Amino acid sequence: MVFFGQMRSSDTHPFSPARQTLSRELVFVSGKGGVGKTAISQAIALGLSRRGRRVLWVCFEDPARPAGELRRISPTLSHFNCDAGQAFEEYAAMKIGLAPLTRVFLQNKLMRYLAKAAPGIHELVLLGKVWHERANYDQVIVDMPSTGYGLAMFQSAENFRNLFKSGPLARDSEQMLATFGDAAQTGLLIVALPEEMPLQESLELQEFLLKLFPANPSAFLLNRRFPRVTTDAEEAASPPDSWSTPYAASLDDYARKRSILESFNLRAWTDRGLAFAEVPYLPPANGKTFDALVVELADRLEKVLP
Repeated sequence: MVFFGQMRSSDTHPFSPARQTLSRELVFVSGKGGVGKTAISQAIALGLSRRGRRVLWVCFEDPARPAGELRRISPTLSHFNCDAGQAFEEYAAMKIGLAPLTRVFLQNKLMRYLAKAAPGIHELVLLGKVWHERANYDQVIVDMPSTGYGLAMFQSAENFRNLFKSGPLARDSEQMLATFGDAAQTGLLIVALPEEMPLQESLELQEFLLKLFPANPSAFLLNRRFPRVTTDAEEAASPPDSWSTPYAASLDDYARKRSILESFNLRAWTDRGLAFAEVPYLPPANGKTFDALVVELADRLEKVLP
């Protein structure tokens, strides 16, 4: 379970990277697995919907929800569990146009095999469905899979564009990539925890996305930042390798050690001059549901949302 506290930003200017990113019609929330992307993306969608915008929050093939389910959460917020099989059928229907021919096409054994086994087609139709749905809402917020699979989804569009050169798949892939690479239309938000692996992986993700979309740099959000209780001087005098005791002597000792460690880890970002929004750590409360935590997080996002 991921918990959140009051949100602040290292760059609070109205045109900060995070705020600019969240103002776009299509926002992909990415990062290493376990960093809180689902809660962050859901809270962003909820917060934006409170502003009267028609918002769609998307996840991909969540096994806990019916495949292809479109659920209305409020008059301005809907949730869609995007399913590749359903998306492929809808795509075929749009391209063929005639219902009888579409049925013949989808019932063909070879087509059914290709829909499941063709490299990259699964990822392409999922992204294509999201790309298509953006026309029906003011904003679409996407909870991306963990880093590796999320990158494979974006790469699938480039692969199909390069592989086919012409035809509907190539044209649609080209248009999708143009949308994703346009900073006026698409926002790329990378979420990480103040831990070494998620921070390093976020930088690798940024580099890959910049290769795909050089004109659309990613914004960064740090999740679960523990309250900083130490000064720069204290952290410089007490680097993490100077205290290897596995147990803290007191709550104050624990807070100090964690503050030092997280500040040390964050040098992966701060040494590069990265601007990022922060979601501080909120201790768990007994009986609080995940949905309640998302609502609380959305409240704290108010100052960052456009």
